[in-house]
Amino acid sequence: MTSGNRAVSRRTLLTAALGGAAVGVVGHSLFAGAANAAPAAGRKKLLIGSVDPLGNGIVQLTDPSLTGEQTIVAVNGQPNGIVGSPDGLRAYVGTVFGPGLSVVDVDGGRVTSEVAVGGFVNELVVSPDGKTVYVATGSSGAGGSRGHVAVVDTATGKVRALINAGLLPRTLALTPDGTQLFVGDERAKGITIIDTAKNAVSGSFKTEKSPLQLAIDPKGKSLYVASSRELITFDLRGGKSGSTELEGVPCGLAVHPNGTFAVVSLYTGRATDSQLVTVNINSNKVRTKEGNGKANGPLAMSKDGARAFVLDKKNRKVISADTDSGKPDSSLSTPNSNTPTSVAFVETA
Repeated sequence: MTSGNRAVSRRTLLTAALGGAAVGVVGHSLFAGAANAAPAAGRKKLLIGSVDPLGNGIVQLTDPSLTGEQTIVAVNGQPNGIVGSPDGLRAYVGTVFGPGLSVVDVDGGRVTSEVAVGGFVNELVVSPDGKTVYVATGSSGAGGSRGHVAVVDTATGKVRALINAGLLPRTLALTPDGTQLFVGDERAKGITIIDTAKNAVSGSFKTEKSPLQLAIDPKGKSLYVASSRELITFDLRGGKSGSTELEGVPCGLAVHPNGTFAVVSLYTGRATDSQLVTVNINSNKVRTKEGNGKANGPLAMSKDGARAFVLDKKNRKVISADTDSGKPDSSLSTPNSNTPTSVAFVETA
């Protein structure tokens, strides 16, 4: 069943208005403004970042079923990446322009803090213990600017380090134990490895194509690099161990929690439908391939791996798919015809 446009509730509009009042608070504790009552374990939310034609950004908080009431939170700048805290209580939103990092209280439905990270945010990840957010910055537009990885302390909101990690740090993947951060360099066609204990570069290796998406398996043994028309498997020292041919440009990548397959969203051209592909990462073979309309944006996977959520920027909605079959089966439009830019799934521990 496909869900269409849904009316935004009066509470939603009020939340959006109040959310803007929190914007501009820089340097406060990232735990400021937490909800008074802790939500029950297993509370699930899908967070969809989007932007209007004037560049105003919002985060849409909804049930992963894509039904029911929504909450809209205004953020300072265009959302360009979202990641949830391990406990599912907060979301960290990386933005283009503005300070660069906004912290959202998921259950309170408001921005509680902002952090200046010094650049155009591309992607962000959070450490397994929730104490650190890593933010990749840098722009290839308007002549380009050399980026860095900002290391943000979630307890204080302070930037502990700015790490030079290639010409244009674009994508990030963190090992399950949090000890190594892999940074994809869009310009130099390579991967930089950061030792997170030292907040310093510990190594690097070249890739034949630009690394567009990165993911690491749940056991922390393999790095998956999605490049144009290919998903490549490396060990964590940069040794290539396999590859799978794809039929387009990857826009999103996630590895299932059981470590047996990866989900890739592919842009295959203006004249053809996008694809949602699942790849057996042990045999390096495509296991399912389904047309996915024009859903050519980034994707998020549910904590249990049962669902994948892919952005359709052209039709301004998020599409949900069953990862076992790969078949899309429901969708949700963004408010006011906003263009969706980023998506994340959060669940309380």
